[in-house]
Amino acid sequence: MRSIYETCGPLIAEATSGDPARSALLAAITANESGGCRTTYRFAPAHYQRLLGLRGGAARDMDGLTRAQLEKRLRAAVSEVERAALLKKLAGLYGYTQIPGFYSIVWKAPLEALAEKGRHFQFAVILLEHYCKEFGLDPAAHAAELGRSWNAGHPNGRTRSALYSWRLQERMRLYREMERR
Repeated sequence: MRSIYETCGPLIAEATSGDPARSALLAAITANESGGCRTTYRFAPAHYQRLLGLRGGAARDMDGLTRAQLEKRLRAAVSEVERAALLKKLAGLYGYTQIPGFYSIVWKAPLEALAEKGRHFQFAVILLEHYCKEFGLDPAAHAAELGRSWNAGHPNGRTRSALYSWRLQERMRLYREMERR
């Protein structure tokens, strides 16, 4: 947590406007998701399947992304091979907190911006606020539920690790201690 505090702390504080609950939560999510590595990328097969479903008309939207928006972004690729590669990139998770690539379309940002040091946590705050609103959660009182939402898509979702929520709360505690010093 010390390296995250030193490397990401100022960026997190700026993005959260200094809100201690949101700052500690994003720092802990950073530790859980990427270990503090800005360039971390992970392909998310479940997101890929959902994007295929959206593209094929099986769903009307995907977390604010419409089929029309997805098709517009995919038209930027010259060939079907390039479109397939772009779709896989959009299904990936990027940066410190592993933000799904398809949100770049919703937020009208280049895909690469999700991993930019100066912008990543600004996007992470937008996603955090989305989860807070969608599930009626407060970061000060529902950190574990927000962590599960981040990792599994729902407050009651199953995380990749059974220890995810415990680690999240412990890392939040450590981060708050560092902020008090």
